[in-house]
Amino acid sequence: MVTSGAYPLRRTPTQDRASKQVERILDAACAEVVERGYDAASTSGIAKRAEIAVGSVYRYFPDKRSLIQAIERRNQARYTEAVRDRLTEVSTWRQAVDVTLDTFREMHRTDPGFKAVVLSGLGDPDLEAKPGEFDDQHADEFAELLTSRFGARDSREFRLAVTLSITMGEALAHLADRLDPAEAEYVLSQGRPTLHRLLEPHLPS
Repeated sequence: MVTSGAYPLRRTPTQDRASKQVERILDAACAEVVERGYDAASTSGIAKRAEIAVGSVYRYFPDKRSLIQAIERRNQARYTEAVRDRLTEVSTWRQAVDVTLDTFREMHRTDPGFKAVVLSGLGDPDLEAKPGEFDDQHADEFAELLTSRFGARDSREFRLAVTLSITMGEALAHLADRLDPAEAEYVLSQGRPTLHRLLEPHLPS
């Protein structure tokens, strides 16, 4: 297994056309899982949606599980890039927390890849290379931002607080997205200060 960009592949695309085919496979996998659910989704259905032979799917991905993992790693790369761009305009760490949460909510609503991963049950450790790997990566990146830009005091307790805030923030976003707008606004107004309070002891007042 080799790595191309954000995710591992059986074979590295050597031409731009092949790289575009890999992206088309992942887009088709997202659509298949969103429409049919993870259990009913099939590599043959994914190949049909991507308008390629099923053997072309297996050329890059050994099974459906590896496809979902690749989708999550692509999500990770897209999310990280979007957050990084938006954080250039914030001036406080509380704004950084809010922007990170808002970006996750926006991408979850607008990017089919995020919905596909939720429907696949990626939270199950069996679908991760190691338990918590994606939340841990989010947490590491955010911890580095808080220390480098906002003077957070790095420690094991700080890292745990960041991991907790990331995990709770994602749960808060999922809850808000299944409520009507007024209820969503209420839970967000109650939840944001909780995330802030988790991090407050580790940042300058």
